[in-house]
Amino acid sequence: MEVLENRALTDATVRRVGAIAGLVGPALLVAYFATPAFVGWPFAGAGADVLVAYANSHSLIFYLGGWLQVTGAAASVVFFLSLVARSGGRGSMGALIAIVGGAVLLAVVCIEAALLVAVPMAAAAGDRATVAAAFALSNGAFARIFGIAPAPLLLGGIGLVLLGSTVLPRFFAWSAIGLALAFVLAAFAAVFGPVGLIVSIVLSVLQAVWTAAAAVAALVRASYSLPGQTLPAHGS
Repeated sequence: MEVLENRALTDATVRRVGAIAGLVGPALLVAYFATPAFVGWPFAGAGADVLVAYANSHSLIFYLGGWLQVTGAAASVVFFLSLVARSGGRGSMGALIAIVGGAVLLAVVCIEAALLVAVPMAAAAGDRATVAAAFALSNGAFARIFGIAPAPLLLGGIGLVLLGSTVLPRFFAWSAIGLALAFVLAAFAAVFGPVGLIVSIVLSVLQAVWTAAAAVAALVRASYSLPGQTLPAHGS
Protein backbone atom coordinates (compact mmCIF):
# COMPACT_ATOMS: atom_id res chain seq x y z
CA MET A 1 0.00 0.00 0.00
CA GLU A 2 2.80 2.42 0.90
CA VAL A 3 4.55 1.68 -2.39
CA LEU A 4 1.37 2.41 -4.33
CA GLU A 5 0.84 5.66 -2.43
CA ASN A 6 4.43 6.76 -3.10
CA ARG A 7 4.02 5.90 -6.76
CA ALA A 8 0.79 7.90 -6.92
CA LEU A 9 2.52 10.89 -5.33
CA THR A 10 5.40 10.58 -7.78
CA ASP A 11 3.05 10.38 -10.75
CA ALA A 12 1.12 13.40 -9.48
CA THR A 13 4.35 15.36 -9.08
CA VAL A 14 5.54 14.47 -12.58
CA ARG A 15 2.14 15.43 -13.99
CA ARG A 16 2.04 18.74 -12.11
CA VAL A 17 5.62 19.78 -12.84
CA GLY A 18 5.30 18.66 -16.45
CA ALA A 19 2.10 20.63 -16.99
CA ILE A 20 3.59 23.80 -15.50
CA ALA A 21 6.73 23.42 -17.61
CA GLY A 22 4.61 22.73 -20.69
CA LEU A 23 2.77 26.02 -20.23
CA VAL A 24 5.66 28.21 -19.07
CA GLY A 25 8.10 27.03 -21.75
CA PRO A 26 6.01 27.97 -24.81
CA ALA A 27 5.00 31.28 -23.21
CA LEU A 28 8.66 32.24 -22.80
CA LEU A 29 9.53 31.13 -26.33
CA VAL A 30 6.65 33.08 -27.84
CA ALA A 31 7.85 36.14 -25.91
CA TYR A 32 11.34 35.53 -27.31
CA PHE A 33 10.12 35.31 -30.91
CA ALA A 34 7.75 38.29 -30.56
CA THR A 35 10.07 40.73 -28.78
CA PRO A 36 12.09 41.85 -31.87
CA ALA A 37 8.88 43.15 -33.49
CA PHE A 38 8.42 45.67 -30.68
CA VAL A 39 11.96 46.87 -29.96
CA GLY A 40 13.19 48.09 -33.34
CA TRP A 41 15.41 45.05 -33.83
CA PRO A 42 18.14 45.68 -36.49
CA PHE A 43 17.51 44.06 -39.86
CA ALA A 44 19.70 41.23 -41.11
CA GLY A 45 22.84 42.62 -42.73
CA ALA A 46 22.87 45.86 -40.71
CA GLY A 47 26.29 47.52 -40.51
CA ALA A 48 28.61 47.05 -37.55
CA ASP A 49 28.23 50.69 -36.44
CA VAL A 50 24.43 50.35 -36.33
CA LEU A 51 24.67 47.08 -34.39
CA VAL A 52 27.17 48.49 -31.88
CA ALA A 53 24.99 51.56 -31.23
CA TYR A 54 21.88 49.42 -30.83
CA ALA A 55 23.58 46.86 -28.57
CA ASN A 56 25.01 49.57 -26.31
CA SER A 57 21.60 51.18 -25.85
CA HIS A 58 19.58 47.92 -25.67
CA SER A 59 21.91 45.51 -23.91
CA LEU A 60 19.16 44.29 -21.57
CA ILE A 61 17.12 43.05 -24.55
CA PHE A 62 19.98 40.78 -25.65
CA TYR A 63 20.46 39.33 -22.17
CA LEU A 64 16.71 38.91 -21.71
CA GLY A 65 16.43 37.27 -25.12
CA GLY A 66 19.09 34.71 -24.22
CA TRP A 67 17.34 33.96 -20.92
CA LEU A 68 13.91 33.62 -22.55
CA GLN A 69 15.23 31.29 -25.21
CA VAL A 70 17.21 28.95 -22.96
CA THR A 71 14.69 28.87 -20.11
CA GLY A 72 11.75 28.42 -22.47
CA ALA A 73 13.46 25.58 -24.32
CA ALA A 74 14.54 23.90 -21.07
CA ALA A 75 11.02 24.05 -19.65
CA SER A 76 9.61 22.61 -22.88
CA VAL A 77 12.10 19.73 -22.77
CA VAL A 78 11.10 19.04 -19.15
CA PHE A 79 7.50 18.72 -20.33
CA PHE A 80 8.47 16.31 -23.11
CA LEU A 81 10.45 14.22 -20.63
CA SER A 82 7.46 14.16 -18.29
CA LEU A 83 5.40 12.69 -21.14
CA VAL A 84 8.06 10.02 -21.63
CA ALA A 85 8.06 9.26 -17.90
CA ARG A 86 4.27 9.05 -17.71
CA SER A 87 3.99 6.92 -20.84
CA GLY A 88 5.82 4.02 -19.21
CA GLY A 89 7.97 3.54 -22.31
CA ARG A 90 11.24 5.03 -21.10
CA GLY A 91 13.30 2.32 -22.77
CA SER A 92 11.50 2.44 -26.11
CA MET A 93 13.14 3.68 -29.30
CA GLY A 94 10.78 6.67 -29.38
CA ALA A 95 11.75 7.67 -25.85
CA LEU A 96 15.46 7.41 -26.64
CA ILE A 97 15.00 9.52 -29.78
CA ALA A 98 13.07 12.15 -27.80
CA ILE A 99 15.75 12.27 -25.10
CA VAL A 100 18.52 12.70 -27.67
CA GLY A 101 16.42 15.36 -29.43
CA GLY A 102 15.97 17.26 -26.17
CA ALA A 103 19.71 17.20 -25.51
CA VAL A 104 20.52 18.38 -29.03
CA LEU A 105 17.88 21.12 -28.79
CA LEU A 106 19.32 22.48 -25.54
CA ALA A 107 22.84 22.40 -26.97
CA VAL A 108 21.78 24.37 -30.06
CA VAL A 109 19.74 26.85 -28.03
CA CYS A 110 22.54 27.47 -25.52
CA ILE A 111 25.03 28.15 -28.32
CA GLU A 112 22.64 30.58 -30.01
CA ALA A 113 21.92 32.32 -26.70
CA ALA A 114 25.66 32.61 -26.01
CA LEU A 115 26.14 34.34 -29.36
CA LEU A 116 23.21 36.63 -28.62
CA VAL A 117 24.67 37.62 -25.26
CA ALA A 118 28.09 38.12 -26.87
CA VAL A 119 26.73 41.00 -28.95
CA PRO A 120 26.33 43.60 -26.15
CA MET A 121 29.49 42.33 -24.42
CA ALA A 122 31.52 42.87 -27.58
CA ALA A 123 29.83 46.21 -28.22
CA ALA A 124 30.78 47.44 -24.76
CA ALA A 125 34.39 46.48 -25.50
CA GLY A 126 34.33 48.22 -28.88
CA ASP A 127 34.85 44.96 -30.79
CA ARG A 128 32.91 45.73 -33.97
CA ALA A 129 33.92 42.54 -35.80
CA THR A 130 32.66 40.27 -33.03
CA VAL A 131 29.42 42.25 -32.77
CA ALA A 132 28.71 41.79 -36.47
CA ALA A 133 29.68 38.09 -36.50
CA ALA A 134 27.80 37.17 -33.32
CA PHE A 135 24.66 39.03 -34.41
CA ALA A 136 24.69 37.39 -37.84
CA LEU A 137 25.09 33.90 -36.35
CA SER A 138 22.38 34.43 -33.75
CA ASN A 139 19.82 35.64 -36.30
CA GLY A 140 18.87 33.05 -38.87
CA ALA A 141 21.76 30.59 -38.81
CA PHE A 142 20.37 28.45 -36.01
CA ALA A 143 16.81 28.67 -37.33
CA ARG A 144 18.10 26.64 -40.28
CA ILE A 145 19.82 24.10 -38.02
CA PHE A 146 16.78 23.72 -35.76
CA GLY A 147 14.79 21.87 -38.42
CA ILE A 148 17.63 19.55 -39.41
CA ALA A 149 17.95 17.59 -36.17
CA PRO A 150 16.65 19.06 -32.85
CA ALA A 151 12.98 19.56 -33.77
CA PRO A 152 12.50 16.38 -35.86
CA LEU A 153 14.18 14.19 -33.24
CA LEU A 154 12.27 15.66 -30.30
CA LEU A 155 8.86 15.81 -31.97
CA GLY A 156 9.25 12.56 -33.88
CA GLY A 157 10.41 10.73 -30.78
CA ILE A 158 7.61 12.03 -28.58
CA GLY A 159 5.13 11.23 -31.33
CA LEU A 160 6.24 7.59 -31.34
CA VAL A 161 6.03 7.53 -27.53
CA LEU A 162 2.48 8.89 -27.56
CA LEU A 163 1.35 6.39 -30.19
CA GLY A 164 1.82 3.62 -27.65
CA SER A 165 0.47 5.54 -24.67
CA THR A 166 -2.83 6.86 -23.33
CA VAL A 167 -1.25 9.96 -21.79
CA LEU A 168 -2.60 12.12 -24.64
CA PRO A 169 -5.21 11.63 -27.36
CA ARG A 170 -3.88 10.00 -30.54
CA PHE A 171 -4.19 13.33 -32.40
CA PHE A 172 -1.19 14.71 -30.54
CA ALA A 173 0.96 11.76 -31.55
CA TRP A 174 0.23 12.12 -35.25
CA SER A 175 0.44 15.92 -35.20
CA ALA A 176 3.85 15.72 -33.50
CA ILE A 177 5.09 13.36 -36.19
CA GLY A 178 3.59 15.64 -38.84
CA LEU A 179 5.42 18.65 -37.41
CA ALA A 180 8.66 16.67 -37.33
CA LEU A 181 8.32 15.84 -41.04
CA ALA A 182 7.40 19.46 -41.82
CA PHE A 183 10.56 20.66 -40.06
CA VAL A 184 12.67 18.29 -42.16
CA LEU A 185 11.12 19.57 -45.39
CA ALA A 186 11.47 23.22 -44.31
CA ALA A 187 15.12 22.71 -43.37
CA PHE A 188 15.75 21.15 -46.79
CA ALA A 189 13.97 24.03 -48.52
CA ALA A 190 16.02 26.56 -46.52
CA VAL A 191 19.12 25.31 -48.31
CA PHE A 192 17.81 26.76 -51.57
CA GLY A 193 16.14 29.99 -50.43
CA PRO A 194 14.63 32.12 -47.67
CA VAL A 195 11.16 30.54 -47.94
CA GLY A 196 12.29 27.46 -46.04
CA LEU A 197 13.71 29.66 -43.28
CA ILE A 198 10.44 31.54 -42.92
CA VAL A 199 8.51 28.26 -42.78
CA SER A 200 10.91 26.95 -40.12
CA ILE A 201 10.23 30.01 -37.97
CA VAL A 202 6.47 29.56 -38.39
CA LEU A 203 6.83 25.88 -37.47
CA SER A 204 8.76 26.89 -34.34
CA VAL A 205 5.78 28.95 -33.25
CA LEU A 206 3.45 26.04 -34.06
CA GLN A 207 5.62 23.77 -31.94
CA ALA A 208 5.21 26.15 -29.01
CA VAL A 209 1.43 26.10 -29.55
CA TRP A 210 1.49 22.27 -29.76
CA THR A 211 3.45 22.04 -26.51
CA ALA A 212 1.05 24.32 -24.63
CA ALA A 213 -1.99 22.51 -26.01
CA ALA A 214 -0.47 19.14 -25.11
CA ALA A 215 0.24 20.35 -21.56
CA VAL A 216 -3.40 21.38 -21.11
CA ALA A 217 -4.67 18.14 -22.65
CA ALA A 218 -2.39 16.01 -20.48
CA LEU A 219 -3.56 17.80 -17.36
CA VAL A 220 -7.24 17.50 -18.28
CA ARG A 221 -6.88 13.86 -19.34
CA ALA A 222 -5.17 12.97 -16.07
CA SER A 223 -7.92 14.65 -14.05
CA TYR A 224 -10.47 12.26 -15.59
CA SER A 225 -8.36 9.17 -14.98
CA LEU A 226 -9.08 7.07 -11.89
CA PRO A 227 -6.46 4.97 -10.12
CA GLY A 228 -6.08 1.66 -11.88
CA GLN A 229 -7.94 2.84 -14.99
CA THR A 230 -6.69 3.96 -18.37
CA LEU A 231 -8.26 6.04 -21.07
CA PRO A 232 -8.43 4.98 -24.69
CA ALA A 233 -5.76 6.43 -26.95
CA HIS A 234 -8.31 7.54 -29.55
CA GLY A 235 -10.65 10.48 -29.30
CA SER A 236 -10.20 13.88 -27.71
